[in-house]
Amino acid sequence: MFEAANKSEKVSDNIIGQIRDAILSGQLKPGDRLASEKELIEQFNVSKATMREALRVLEVIGLIEMRKGIAGGAFVAEVGMRTTIHAIINFLHFQTVSVREITMLRYLIEPTVAEIAAIKRSDKDIQKLETIIGKVIAPGENEVSKEISFHRYLARMSENAILTLTIDLTDNLLESMKTKIGMPPDFYEHVRGAHALILECIRQQDPMAAKVAMTNDLIQVGNFMCKMSGTPAFDPVDLHYHRVPGDRHRDMHPGMQVVAEDDPALQENGVLFRRVGDSRVYLIYDEGKRDDTEKRHEAIKDA
Repeated sequence: MFEAANKSEKVSDNIIGQIRDAILSGQLKPGDRLASEKELIEQFNVSKATMREALRVLEVIGLIEMRKGIAGGAFVAEVGMRTTIHAIINFLHFQTVSVREITMLRYLIEPTVAEIAAIKRSDKDIQKLETIIGKVIAPGENEVSKEISFHRYLARMSENAILTLTIDLTDNLLESMKTKIGMPPDFYEHVRGAHALILECIRQQDPMAAKVAMTNDLIQVGNFMCKMSGTPAFDPVDLHYHRVPGDRHRDMHPGMQVVAEDDPALQENGVLFRRVGDSRVYLIYDEGKRDDTEKRHEAIKDA
């Protein structure tokens, strides 16, 4: 199955590449046993030390597992979500990933996830999300993991493995950053309130309101984290986003918010609003903020 290792590159990398390609192409399937160490050494024409180095790397990245005993050896592993995420995180560990970049990615993806959840939700989904929001933190747990569970469950409601993987990845990165920054208790109080608003929009099966509520949440979380860490925050205007005429395109506009019925914003001049279903939550649109944002768009075009 394998060829002698190409000596023009690092030998162990060549071995890793050949075995990885055989697994990803389906030539080797989960549970398959690779040839014995002696046979692999002969096939690749390498030393025992080089072969063992390559197998160790393949085991670390989760593509194979080493079993001991008479029936042991190197076996192709079942590559799951956790293994994949850890592999990507290991790569990103050597990159410079900022809160601003993560917030931008979330802005492009998660509002649509909330929109889908509002359309597809079942009573069971609502009960599960209510449980996550109201969950009492157990010993060894923290508010970070509870907060992230909410977003991960919404992702799974999309029934799209790639989308779920992407959100799991961003949540893992965010979890690490929040722990490192040391977010204060009032941050998580705000998050719980924001999640309650998102959940109410989903319960009422209002896709636009759910999308806006999610947008508000992730932008505010990103801004708070950047303020705490002293780094530049993401602003949707940075994407040179231009509103297309028509209410259908206003849902991503900074002038739109989802608020509770006692929010002072409902009493401000120039605010348009509608009730979300039969709830005590409202979708509001601030004409003043629209004008401010459009001026910023014009400034970017003229720069």
